[in-house]
Amino acid sequence: MRIGPVLIASAGGKGLGVFAAEPLPAGVPLDPQPVFELDAADVEPIERTRFRHHYFAHPERDGVGVIVLGWLTLCNHGRPPTLELDWRRDPATGWWVVARPCRPLEPGEELTIDYNCPLWFEALP
Repeated sequence: MRIGPVLIASAGGKGLGVFAAEPLPAGVPLDPQPVFELDAADVEPIERTRFRHHYFAHPERDGVGVIVLGWLTLCNHGRPPTLELDWRRDPATGWWVVARPCRPLEPGEELTIDYNCPLWFEALP
């Protein structure tokens, strides 16, 4: 399924993934994605579900998290990643995240992020 400049599709043994649907220049921001903040009471029950691998550490506070309400939640881990993340807090609407390609990406290339935590799986190349 195409969502703007990205495509959600099978990433083989990694499940779903996010891919460039068109050429993506380095450093050009992709669509900002809203973020829903989780407090510690929210995180604890999520950790007992399959969704535990789909929320992010809070950009400023330890022990809490955020859910990105967009395609970024489906990005697989990559080292080096093909995307860098820019977390922003808007006083009126809360947290947002903007992804930028680290280098020019061609259609079909997978968009990845560095999970920046101990991995719970063996990373595929």
